[in-house]
Amino acid sequence: MSALRAVPLVPGYGAAKAGIISITRNLAVKWAPMGIRVNAVAPGTIDTPMTAPMHIAPELVAAELAHIPLRRFGSVGEIAPTVAFLCTEHSSYTTGAVFVVDGASDCV
Repeated sequence: MSALRAVPLVPGYGAAKAGIISITRNLAVKWAPMGIRVNAVAPGTIDTPMTAPMHIAPELVAAELAHIPLRRFGSVGEIAPTVAFLCTEHSSYTTGAVFVVDGASDCV
């Protein structure tokens, strides 16, 4: 959740993620009259090849888990249902939303 929490080692990454939130909300307003919905999913730390390098250093894992109240990394399979929901008509009144799926790390 680099868009919502400062991560001083990678400020550009956080700025890019914050930009995604901003453009999501702006395009949702702009395109809503045309029936186009725009939403975003903001995952926390997910166990992927991108995060694999941190696993070689136990202190990095411990530092990251300290910011995740569920005390574990998420999986791709835990993000996919949110994306799937947004692809259905069940989300037909949902636009401009940012779905945070992060084990509550944005809350601490």
